[in-house]
Amino acid sequence: MKINLKWMLMAAVMTTAIGCDEKEPAIDLQVATQPVSDVTAFSAKSGGAITGAEPISERGICWASTQEPTTDDAFISDIDAVEGEYALKMLPLQPATTYYVRAYAKTTAGKTVYGNAVSYKTADLNVRNESNSYMVIPEDAIVIPVSRANKSALGNQIGATDALSVVLVWMDNMDVIDTVFTHGAGADGKVVVMAGNVEGNAVVAVKVNNQIKWSWHIWVTQGAKNMGTITMPSGSVLMDRNLGATSKTISEIGAVGVQFQFGRKDPFTASASFGTPSELLLYDLKGANPAISTVAGPKDLAFVTANPHTFVKSQWVDWCNEDVRTWWANEAGTKTIYDPCPEGWRVPSIDAYAGITDEHFDKTVQGGHNFTYNGQSNFFAYTGYREVEGAMDATANYGTMWVNSAIPGAAGTGAALSPSFGVGGTAAVNGAPRARALSIRCIKE
Repeated sequence: MKINLKWMLMAAVMTTAIGCDEKEPAIDLQVATQPVSDVTAFSAKSGGAITGAEPISERGICWASTQEPTTDDAFISDIDAVEGEYALKMLPLQPATTYYVRAYAKTTAGKTVYGNAVSYKTADLNVRNESNSYMVIPEDAIVIPVSRANKSALGNQIGATDALSVVLVWMDNMDVIDTVFTHGAGADGKVVVMAGNVEGNAVVAVKVNNQIKWSWHIWVTQGAKNMGTITMPSGSVLMDRNLGATSKTISEIGAVGVQFQFGRKDPFTASASFGTPSELLLYDLKGANPAISTVAGPKDLAFVTANPHTFVKSQWVDWCNEDVRTWWANEAGTKTIYDPCPEGWRVPSIDAYAGITDEHFDKTVQGGHNFTYNGQSNFFAYTGYREVEGAMDATANYGTMWVNSAIPGAAGTGAALSPSFGVGGTAAVNGAPRARALSIRCIKE
């Protein structure tokens, strides 16, 4: 057989040319996926590292339950489209599920380059105990049972198959809460709250047919890891800070915490400054600034449950249209359904403050008094209060706390006990109208 060398050489040249034409030109862009961290049942963190000279228009991470996720799956892009390292949060995820994540970068020419796949498994679903308030560390997640909504005097507010929705009513810093969503349906459903990266306070509420059925105070604090305590002269063990405080440092306004009308479970913000009172700017997840509403009282339990951010005004007496004295107290001395303190804590009785006098306070510090007893040192800020008409007062020189006890007898109609300090001296027993909003120091259960 005669071999035509000429045609063989021509074919070889053509094959080489075609191969060169089909091969994509190399680009100088390297993408590496960062290790996964901060894994919860519903979220996790990862990121990427971008190197190379190729200009990019987008960078981010993508994830899925398959081994090679792409941007056709779940993904999130970063704000900055530049080389270097970045970290992002993946959510919402499903509990106890294995996922794979890859970093990616898109070139200005439209090519997507992926990094290596990293696998991880989300945490098991860990539902918290029923409460009206929860402490959570920054960037953690909590799962709240909505069943608490069916335990009050209002009866069953959420049916077995009701569709649920959730709303962030307010937060006192833009980064206190990342997001909120529901998990499941009906009375067995859950509210999931993803905390942000700063300390602060928020209120979230579950809805059925767009009507609030219950709400919860979320206290994002590093103290959630191991809340400190102080022992009072009475022997009672209280928190070493006010409920909702973002600080316990002498003279810092963050030590004031949040405030409550007597018997209500939902907080109101305190003054943003000592001296002349000023309102905190609040935020929601839509970029709005929800302000505290006010309404002429008295009102009932159904109203305040459906309107957690509405202050009920009343003329020096009660916000409620009934003389209820057991919102936060019962004969058994246990925590009630309306108690605003977090899991493991409750509102103390007046007995917790027995024996406290002026001699227990260093009055030379700014913004309050420093409690000194039995080798302890703890700052009690001038809390002031939100007066019965809704305006804040006495933030320059007065501190006062609710306890769980109404003033007994006919004299106590519309009033409750509230130990105080500051101007006028220290009073282990004092009182205030129940429509006033005061701070709280919780006691260990």
